[in-house]
Amino acid sequence: MFYPLFEYSLLVYLVLNFFTIELHYQRGELPKWFHSFSRIYFPVSLLLCAWFRMIFVCIAYQNVQQHTAGFLGLQIALIMLAVQNTLFIYATKTAYEFLGGLKQTRIAALAYISCTLGISSVKITATIFIVMNGRGAHWTLQPSFLPGMCVGEVVDLIWMIFNAVLPVIISYCRLKSDYPLVISIGMKEPKYISHEEGTELSETQPLRTGGGSGSRTKYESAMDA
Repeated sequence: MFYPLFEYSLLVYLVLNFFTIELHYQRGELPKWFHSFSRIYFPVSLLLCAWFRMIFVCIAYQNVQQHTAGFLGLQIALIMLAVQNTLFIYATKTAYEFLGGLKQTRIAALAYISCTLGISSVKITATIFIVMNGRGAHWTLQPSFLPGMCVGEVVDLIWMIFNAVLPVIISYCRLKSDYPLVISIGMKEPKYISHEEGTELSETQPLRTGGGSGSRTKYESAMDA
């Protein structure tokens, strides 16, 4: 239940994040190099996240390599997303008051991405070994400094903190500080012909027929969410 919820939520986030970047670029708040990077990253990330479905199709005890390959794609997509969000903060010169301003915001972003890249590189190295060899790397099975846990379990725990727990906290903080994305759904205003008078009516004029009793005087052609 947890993985499908995470998977679909991530896909929705990727789409909305792409629209947000497009709007920032149209307002002149982002450089062209970042916009080009985002346009390349977006379809790649969608593909990698869609391939995550392989972990449900390819059962681990039947084909562990194919099963793990789907998870490998997700790990790569999450790294790219973390890099993109960090570059976004730098490119837009975003500053959060609760962190102390622009300088402190950039220091916090740099510290986060450094830790994320560090633990993700170890995690991906172990995952690639499984995809290529069909078994876990020897070093991941060694006892760790935490009693009752091997090195691989500790790596998984730290990776989950930086890729599942902290992003939720960061998203909440950004939610309270950033402007929300407004989604409008609309269509071009159609024209209606009055058969009684032979005149053309716009969408905002009352209709003589249709709509049950015909008492509707206005049709909204756009919805905001």
